[in-house]
Amino acid sequence: MDSKIYRKLRKLVTKPRLYFEDAKLKQQHPDLEKHSAALKEAKALFTEGEIEATDRCLAAIPDTLPAKSLFSAAIALFDKRYTDAERYTLNTMQAARPGTSTFCEAFYLHQEALRFQGRFDSALLALNAIPFEDNAARYFRAWRLAALGAKCPEAYESVMIRFSPGDPGWLRSRNHYLLLLRDLQLGERAIDEARLLMQQVELEPAGQPKTPPTRSGGQKRRWQEKAGLALVQLKEDLAEHDIDFFLVSGTLLGCIREGTILGHDTDIDVGVMPEVSMKSLRNAIKHSRRFKLQEIVSENTLYVVHPNGVKIDIFRHYEEDGKLYHGGIKCRWWNTPLSYKQSHFSVANIGCLATTICIWQKTTETGERQLPTLKRF
Repeated sequence: MDSKIYRKLRKLVTKPRLYFEDAKLKQQHPDLEKHSAALKEAKALFTEGEIEATDRCLAAIPDTLPAKSLFSAAIALFDKRYTDAERYTLNTMQAARPGTSTFCEAFYLHQEALRFQGRFDSALLALNAIPFEDNAARYFRAWRLAALGAKCPEAYESVMIRFSPGDPGWLRSRNHYLLLLRDLQLGERAIDEARLLMQQVELEPAGQPKTPPTRSGGQKRRWQEKAGLALVQLKEDLAEHDIDFFLVSGTLLGCIREGTILGHDTDIDVGVMPEVSMKSLRNAIKHSRRFKLQEIVSENTLYVVHPNGVKIDIFRHYEEDGKLYHGGIKCRWWNTPLSYKQSHFSVANIGCLATTICIWQKTTETGERQLPTLKRF
């Protein structure tokens, strides 16, 4: 039997509702295969940061295709067109069946669009009426961020109490609650809740230790290519606003020790000097179509994500008590005042990318160049 016919028959037997929905979609769009191929090409261009080319590719696809509406919502969030993102997600949810992956993805993009508009009460209302069951991290994250924006921990607590120890999602619900209390600056309460959580966790039967995730050689190379692309495009977009950055933390370590981005790393770390304000950083990202702000609360750090999924932490260094600090949510590092000189690192081992990225060095009294020694506390 032909493999294509076999897949159709199998879908008819195992997922009859989805089979007839697909058949209806093909009837509505006779050129569905052509449009699906164009949509696939548009997604590939988007992950490369080729936004204008993505727009041209999407223009040839009918707006009535649900998959286009969903993808357009994701693009609109990067474009900071939040009302458009809301409209696209609503159109997608109206065309999809509740509980399907398309509907769920549209629902959480809709939540994101509402939060970026500052409509946290509307986000909470939508979560209260959620038409499918979920206990994944995205569910608790949506509740936490909406409750944070509304400054209403009680809204999150009303969800958290539905889960008992041993239930799927119980530990996640508590972890996100601690993050909510921290971001609301309810430190003492967060510490008390953390102690209670540890007591409950210790009562649970010991589980099997998990094997740390590892990457194959090919996976490491793909990550380095994606991370290098995101790094180069961030440099281009910030340069349009006269903002220079330099490499820090693990990203700097990889460049110095291995001559490239670390293959096992999970994000990119860069820094800017005190003269660059957080307002100017946010303004630069606001005008970039290739980076989206992550919803993470931090006074001197901006967290952004590229269309290919690579996350970049931008640490603004600031002076305090004669020292130069940078830090994230959990801790911060300091350095003594230094006389920096700019050096350059060529991103040479990352596909076809050829650019220079700044690192910063100090000059000792003898004139010897050294990398800054950062101390953590």
